[in-house]
Amino acid sequence: MDESIHFRAFGITDVGQVREHNEDAIGLVVEQGYMVVADGMGGHNAGEVASAIAIDEVRQYLSLASRPEPSAENAIYSLETLHLRDAVITANNAILEAAKRDDARKGMGTTLVGMQFSGNRAAIAHVGDSRLYRFREGFLDQLTTDHTLVQEWLTRKLYTEEEARNAKNKNVITRALGLVEDLEVDLLEELVRSNDVYLLCSDGLSGMLEDDEIAKVLGEHGKEPETATMFLLNMANAAGGKDNISIIIVCVDEVVAGQDEASDETLDWFD
Repeated sequence: MDESIHFRAFGITDVGQVREHNEDAIGLVVEQGYMVVADGMGGHNAGEVASAIAIDEVRQYLSLASRPEPSAENAIYSLETLHLRDAVITANNAILEAAKRDDARKGMGTTLVGMQFSGNRAAIAHVGDSRLYRFREGFLDQLTTDHTLVQEWLTRKLYTEEEARNAKNKNVITRALGLVEDLEVDLLEELVRSNDVYLLCSDGLSGMLEDDEIAKVLGEHGKEPETATMFLLNMANAAGGKDNISIIIVCVDEVVAGQDEASDETLDWFD
């Protein structure tokens, strides 16, 4: 791992209080500086197959000693961000191939949100409604934008925030791995600061808790990732645990070199 950033992280995935199976999956490899959350969907337990394939394919791709050269498209991004994008695309292709081999898994898919540290930056890739939050200096910001029908209506101002919270169709996904060959992956590059706390989660957490509840836990316990993770998990289950719950919390202890104290910049483009 790049020695210019020091962090601690903890992750957990839980079936919740209602579902019979856990179709979420997480990947956390501190030595390589990356973490991933995937929330599977599909009949005959295919969702758990899709999310497991996604996590495994990303792990294998990012573990390659020599990776394929990324395409020149979107060269504004760092090499690390493009490699993370290509890892997600590789996972998408693997899910599509697995579905072709088994009719019971036809249409299976998964959301995915992943982050990898390099130097004083974090590369972020995102598809679906699993989220990445940043807690910095007492403020919680959602860095990813949900790929859902409700979010599209919010963006177009067809829904108010209150209507969106109470919408019956708020879980309708508009983008996921395993649905199309030409997958669009949202990319960001985040400047990291010492004492930042990052939260990656499936909608089993964000759908159960309000942002201010999450912020309170991270403000009180964010420097202890395991403690904060368990607090949030217990709160989501106490609120009903209507879906599988996956959480990874990352506490950045120190950015040793190249830290830009003055910048809040997050680079946000679409692939």
